Amino acid sequence: MAYPCALRGSFAAAVALLLCAAPAQAEREAGVVASTLEDRFSPALLSPLEVINPPPLYLERREILPFLEERRTLMRKLRDAGDHKPAQARALTDLAEFYFAHGLASEGLSVLGGVQGPGLPLAHELRASAFELALGLIDPLDRPLSERARSLLEPGHGEWADQPLFLVLNHVREGRCEETGALLDAAVTRLARFSKPVQERVLPGLLECAIETRQWRLARDLAAAFEAYPSLKRGSAYHFLLGRVAEAGDAPLAAFDSYVQAQGESDLWAHRARRALVDLGLEHDALAPEEAVELLAQEAEMWRGGEDGARTLRDLASLQLIAEDAASAVETYGRIIVRHPESPEALEARQKARVLIDELYRKGASREISLGRYMANHERIAPFFRFNADFAEAAELLADTFLKAGATTMAAREYATIHDYLTAGQDLGISEPGEGHLERLKVKEAEALAAGGQWETLGALLAQPLAPADAALRERYDMVSARYLEQAGRVSELFGANGDAAPEQVLRLRAQARFDEGDWPEAVAAYGRLHDRLGDEMPLPDSIRYLLAAHRSDDMAQTADIARAFPALTELPAWEDILRSLTQAAPDLLPLREETARARIDGATEMLETLPGSEQLN
Repeated sequence: MAYPCALRGSFAAAVALLLCAAPAQAEREAGVVASTLEDRFSPALLSPLEVINPPPLYLERREILPFLEERRTLMRKLRDAGDHKPAQARALTDLAEFYFAHGLASEGLSVLGGVQGPGLPLAHELRASAFELALGLIDPLDRPLSERARSLLEPGHGEWADQPLFLVLNHVREGRCEETGALLDAAVTRLARFSKPVQERVLPGLLECAIETRQWRLARDLAAAFEAYPSLKRGSAYHFLLGRVAEAGDAPLAAFDSYVQAQGESDLWAHRARRALVDLGLEHDALAPEEAVELLAQEAEMWRGGEDGARTLRDLASLQLIAEDAASAVETYGRIIVRHPESPEALEARQKARVLIDELYRKGASREISLGRYMANHERIAPFFRFNADFAEAAELLADTFLKAGATTMAAREYATIHDYLTAGQDLGISEPGEGHLERLKVKEAEALAAGGQWETLGALLAQPLAPADAALRERYDMVSARYLEQAGRVSELFGANGDAAPEQVLRLRAQARFDEGDWPEAVAAYGRLHDRLGDEMPLPDSIRYLLAAHRSDDMAQTADIARAFPALTELPAWEDILRSLTQAAPDLLPLREETARARIDGATEMLETLPGSEQLN
């Protein structure tokens, strides 16, 4: 591909793109090209500076010795320091500096945890804080900075020679390139003193900020510095950033070419390149919204982590709305809530999903869409919102609609499912049904069963007496009870069977009665008999109450056994809330949380399809 300004070859093309983004400046500076950071800065700039408090981390370039040899020397110094606090602090900080020089953030931060406490000289405290800040800013895990490290970014340390670099790196880390403008040149100057592994780690972020703030000469020099690092030169970051430059220079074909070269990797830069290809296609009408939806849906599964994963889902939902696929948009909002529950995108997703759900279910109830499509939308949406009281109202509207249409079995099943999820959510303290809502659902379920002639199932439901506070609801309950008595005889006969030979419905009602009475040991025994009868087919609400009863009877071993026996529990979108309520006194469940729950939360889209007895729950 030919790039602007008639320069050819990979490096020449990069310089051409950078210069052509600012042609007037290019004309003035065409003869100035640096190949490395060292070439860019004069020896005068690298001379020792006045020592301040805290001192600069490097007064001159650090000599890099063979890794194992230097580490052995430092470990020997640490051993020789013994219990002498200042000597030990110095040895630990030297070891942290060694790890920082090699770009090993986690190792360095773990060492500095021992350099604190009373009796530590101020000089050692400041030096340790400085390296804790430096290591935190190159930490690939992006863990929060410690309080003492972050304090060095405050204006009170404005005279510290290293602060411009670290302020810029902090802005890069937080995605605020627009705030780096005035400091960026000084930061790059300071970076020349640091080791090659550190430079290699931070160069892509600095180049991106130079591009975003349109500092083209600095961007050109930073791009030239990539030549000294083959892994960077061949990497996705380099090609992605060249694509950004090409876009800034209004060269969409060159941008496309660069993004294509970057998109094949598996890192964040490659993810951003794939996102950029979609944005570029939409901007230049090369992609239809439906095609962009398909590409973003794939990308949302390829890259799930962090803010970028949340933003990809957010943009996917926006495109789905543009494509007039509201049900898919709600499903995507549900994924945001499950995968990124504390993110700003999740707050926005909850608000937008509620509006869309109300509209979708209103259209279904008014027959603006077919009943088949109405149910298909519901089955896609429900797994993400079952514990939400507002969603329960919408699902109840669906059940009402199907009952009016004569689909009594489906309506009764949906009423029962809504009731069970609301009850479980109430027991777990994660949702609160409205007053009388649970009783209304039971009455509606009974009416649907009666309308469908399912007298045996209705008898099992009526065997547990209900006393609605609302007079009108009570009258409806009495009427459906009378219809059952007329068809099936005395209700007391339902309880004639004894022990384990009783029908499944009786076993369930007995267990639920013990649960409602708070007789936890008896509830565990009763649900155990039901489990013996049903095995893996035991429905989700029963397994939740079984687990709760064991927990509340303080039998932690059995609680853990039950949790392992029902892996479907860990697939709930609300599992982390459930786990917190169960494991405050049950550490045996923690391995389940680490090894199973987190992995399965990501699979919540298929949760109801994989649960045992899902045909009874939905």
